[in-house]
Amino acid sequence: MMTFNARALVPTIADFRDEVLANRAECQTAFATALHDTLAAKLNKAVAALQEEAETEMRLAAGKGTEDGDFLYEIYHTCTTFEHLWMESGPISILDEIYEDVVAKGETYRVGLDYTVVPTEQLGELGWILDRIRRETGIEFIAARV
Repeated sequence: MMTFNARALVPTIADFRDEVLANRAECQTAFATALHDTLAAKLNKAVAALQEEAETEMRLAAGKGTEDGDFLYEIYHTCTTFEHLWMESGPISILDEIYEDVVAKGETYRVGLDYTVVPTEQLGELGWILDRIRRETGIEFIAARV
């Protein structure tokens, strides 16, 4: 099992964002441009979340060497906040929102909506970028229609 490393993932995601923005210049439709813009914005949010995660990791690492510090560090690395929100909670759509938060009896539940994934081949170069992001980072972006 690999230990999650937010600092190592920041440049990888930043490089993907740069590639998406460069690829955006080749778009010939408003639809393609919008998909690229949405993905670039989500990658910006991922970088910001990773930077916050790196700060948390550094704070917890400072406590290592003590019984409580070692325990908290290990628990943290079981599934970091970033991993939970960006990797473990299912795919993230760059087209339609595919989840809805529902509140019942004071509790909020995430409910998946029925959706159809736009095939990678129909997304052109963006489809291959999405696939590489998934393989290299574990973050699964899709283009889905509800």
